[in-house]
Amino acid sequence: MVACSGGRDSLSLACALHLLCPGRVRIVHINHQLQAPAAQWASWLAGQCQQWQLPCMIQAVNVAAGNIEAEARKARYQALFGVLQNHEILVLGHHQQDQAETIFLRLMSGSGVKGLSAMQTVEHRNTKRLWRPLLNSSRQQITELATLLCPEYIDDPANEQDNFDRVFLRQQVWPLLKNRWPSMDSTLSRTALLMQDSQDILQEVLAQDWSQCGDATLLNIAALELLSQSRQRLLLSRWMQGAEQYAPAFHLVEAVRHTLLDARQDATPKIEWQGWQFRRYQNQLYRLPKQLDTAQDVQVRWRCGQLLELPTGQWQWQQQQLGFPAQLMQQLFSLRARRGGEVIHVQRRSGHWPLKKCLQEAKIAPWQRAQVHLCAVQDQLLGVFTPQGFWVNQQQVLIKDGWLPCLVSPTMTKTPTTIFKQEAAQDEK
Repeated sequence: MVACSGGRDSLSLACALHLLCPGRVRIVHINHQLQAPAAQWASWLAGQCQQWQLPCMIQAVNVAAGNIEAEARKARYQALFGVLQNHEILVLGHHQQDQAETIFLRLMSGSGVKGLSAMQTVEHRNTKRLWRPLLNSSRQQITELATLLCPEYIDDPANEQDNFDRVFLRQQVWPLLKNRWPSMDSTLSRTALLMQDSQDILQEVLAQDWSQCGDATLLNIAALELLSQSRQRLLLSRWMQGAEQYAPAFHLVEAVRHTLLDARQDATPKIEWQGWQFRRYQNQLYRLPKQLDTAQDVQVRWRCGQLLELPTGQWQWQQQQLGFPAQLMQQLFSLRARRGGEVIHVQRRSGHWPLKKCLQEAKIAPWQRAQVHLCAVQDQLLGVFTPQGFWVNQQQVLIKDGWLPCLVSPTMTKTPTTIFKQEAAQDEK
């Protein structure tokens, strides 16, 4: 599937592939609807493809406000990936000068090795495959190809508007640089290839460091501090990015490295970026959603065989050596969020203890303490739902082979709304 604007580069590529692989090529044209003749260009390209007996799809997109170049590119790729079939490869018409311009612009934005590796001839984005067969071809070579195959093509007037960074670079900067360094396009392309090699090596180092320091949710500070500053920055940047499209800015990575790593062990600093927050607790760094669910007051009927979803995780009644009588499960349960000042009689402690102190001594993170529910029936406290399990109020009478709430799937991000899921394998008792 060839992404074709109708311009010289992509149209000559589409024609060449059609001649080389007849019956195996189709065209997709993205109409960004940003210029008056956009619909006319789409119609012209469709007519050309019909003459060549080449399948052509016209896809209109809406470009969001903001940086027009960036938003148009985002909308274009989203549309292309949306129509790309599983057996197809997305073919793009980027050439050697496009690569050189990309490197230069990323250099001006302060990109690191990954950014300067620019575009690859063959690229995988999740399950999608991209191919840029002209990436090592010069503009002169493509002009000669277009003269042979498609002397008529769309000439976008936006290519003459130097308020766009690429056009300014192409019109104002490139002639000056090429006058001094005529082979700069091929030289910068070689730089991209070397940066891609460096990026591959860095990815291998990153994978090794990541496996030693933690996972996608948390990192061990002691292990992280054994790394050099450069490897710390690399790991933190990738860890913070997660599934986001772009990595966090350098100053944010440094803020995490200095503010969180250097904080006192009993401190709980927080740094926010995008929809995420980064926190330190008990010698670990945590990557958490910015909006965490908290406990809410609710009344529920919770029968045997049902899963109860709370911010602390999924809970289920399970039979234990000592537990509550089965009749209790017929009652209406009151689940209440902490308000402060609660006391509880917990196992292996004499007398009543402040719940706050119990949570602290159990090393439950501060943000998880807001997810704790107190569970009562008819104003009698049964216990507390915590991320570590259900803490039974030891003043309650337990019987042999009774029932207790058990945490079957802990989580820090469940919704506060209580939801029941009936398991077909068990009947209610």
